[in-house]
Amino acid sequence: METQTKTITLTNPTAQSIYEELQAAGYKVNVNKRQYAEIIGCSVSGVDNYIAKGYGVPNYRKIGHQRNARVLFSLRDVAEYLAAQTVVTV
Repeated sequence: METQTKTITLTNPTAQSIYEELQAAGYKVNVNKRQYAEIIGCSVSGVDNYIAKGYGVPNYRKIGHQRNARVLFSLRDVAEYLAAQTVVTV
């Protein structure tokens, strides 16, 4: 059985480029905290701190009700968040 990757088109061309790069790097539709930390170049505890403070992370889903519940980030949200954080210099 062949696996097909669904192509998602984003309105922001920068986000679309980032999304395609992340897909080409092997990331699936959702990424966990470890993978997100890898993408942005920080530690998992850094991501935990960002989540606790409420900034530095895109929208996420919390699977479970415990303190150590699984956290998933949509690859689309990650790409859009990173595109929004891009600073354009002249």
